[in-house]
Amino acid sequence: MSDDHHIPTASHNLSPEPGERLARPFTRFAQLSSSGGIVLLLMTAIAMIWANSKYADTYNEIFNETETRITVAHNPHHAPAGDHDTPDASHDLGTKHPDETQHTPDADALVDDAAQSLGDKGYGDKKDKKIDKYAWSPLPEEPHWWQGHSTVAWINDLLMAIFFLVVGLEIKREILVGELASPKRAALPIFGAIGGMLGPALLFAALNFGKPTIHGWGIPMATDIAFAVGILAMLGSRVPRSLLVFLTSLAIVDDLGALIVIAVFYTEQIQLAYLGYAGIVIAFLIFMNILRVRWITLYLVLGLPLWYFVYESGVHATIAGVLLAMTIPAHARVNAVNFISSTRKALDIFEKAEDNPDADVTQSSERRAAVNAIMKNSRQVLPPLHRIEYVLHPWVAFFIIPIFALANAGIPIHGGVLENLGNSLSMGIILGLFVGKPLGIGVMCLIAVKLGIASLPIGVSWRHIVGAATLGGIGFTMAIFIANLAFANSPTDLEHAKLAILAASAISAIVGAGLLLSCKPKPEPEPESIGPLVGH
Repeated sequence: MSDDHHIPTASHNLSPEPGERLARPFTRFAQLSSSGGIVLLLMTAIAMIWANSKYADTYNEIFNETETRITVAHNPHHAPAGDHDTPDASHDLGTKHPDETQHTPDADALVDDAAQSLGDKGYGDKKDKKIDKYAWSPLPEEPHWWQGHSTVAWINDLLMAIFFLVVGLEIKREILVGELASPKRAALPIFGAIGGMLGPALLFAALNFGKPTIHGWGIPMATDIAFAVGILAMLGSRVPRSLLVFLTSLAIVDDLGALIVIAVFYTEQIQLAYLGYAGIVIAFLIFMNILRVRWITLYLVLGLPLWYFVYESGVHATIAGVLLAMTIPAHARVNAVNFISSTRKALDIFEKAEDNPDADVTQSSERRAAVNAIMKNSRQVLPPLHRIEYVLHPWVAFFIIPIFALANAGIPIHGGVLENLGNSLSMGIILGLFVGKPLGIGVMCLIAVKLGIASLPIGVSWRHIVGAATLGGIGFTMAIFIANLAFANSPTDLEHAKLAILAASAISAIVGAGLLLSCKPKPEPEPESIGPLVGH
């Protein structure tokens, strides 16, 4: 996490409790900068092995064939049990007597159908099975509303919306207070990101011009920052911290470009009515922001209808995450002076409330009140944007992205390597990521520096820039995401694209790490000169 400066907490010098001892290896691993990339790599390997093993059918069944439905329905044959005890309820149902309502032919037929269904599925003989008319049972007619998708579709459309929410929060934070807030510091990563998008897209288009596969031109444009930052972290002193800031800032601009590409070029049909409904929700969210509403739960709850309306509009549903992020308040309720003053007063009260400094806080209502005041101060000094990002970041890094990799990286390999990677689609992706990406980043950065628009970060050489630009060719997460959109109706092309993404990402990682290892270690610059560390 970008705000983690390893500041000790109150439990820092205490002996670990049994639960903490058990969790210590996992917490230490999670604190590593490379941990997200390691988990992602592990899940990718598991998916590849699983999809090409004798258990490949189970992989396909779990992620592609299993459908999960969310259903909202009204069954006119069902009425709440309590309603049958009053004449008014009977009258509302159009019946003469409560007993007759419970034994209508339609209700009995429903019970028989449910029992037959249970018997057919091996749950016992229908004659021996008592079915409650008001229990869960098969619907006798089509539901009023339902959403049914395969497991992989729910992951790509719903879970990844949370990933894009975090991406949107990072983009907004960087524009407001991070590297992208200063035009001079933002110029180099912005120019690099533009080149890193144009170079791969043009190279892919040149190799696939006039072919149906040209639709995949957006695939090699993206950078997977989890892998790239993980590799930089493992290189230690060979990599200046300012280079890490440059690459993460570049990747955030790159993500913004990918979002625009998804919204504009990979949206097939627009439903204006649903787009209007989404606009109403966004307008309400903006109004809440203007009113300085800081109730995080309300924003997240309103994100659900926003997601549904964006999904139904034809724009990819994950864009809802970014739209929601743009409306999250980024201003604090109290400033640093008020926080220091009020928190210090609360600490004084806490200290003076008991003569015994080691007394348990549960023994003093005054101490409990002081602690609650400090907790409230902490919430008010941190903007909702930062609090949401802090909470969601571990879930995205260690659950959502690894699950995405597991569900999407299981590529069955049919035939030889040349057959899978020798076609124009695969070559366009491989050359786009491995050649077009570093070439575009390097050339545009050089132009920005020569024109005096930007300058190299302190402690960073051109060899560092080339090495980082090569790591930019690791396009895993976003590249696979765009491939799913580009070739949703072409399974063969999708398999070739995913395999090419994995191959290009592996080559870029090895070559990029090698280039950075050849750089001589340099002293770290002053923290004030390089800005905050960012990344996801």
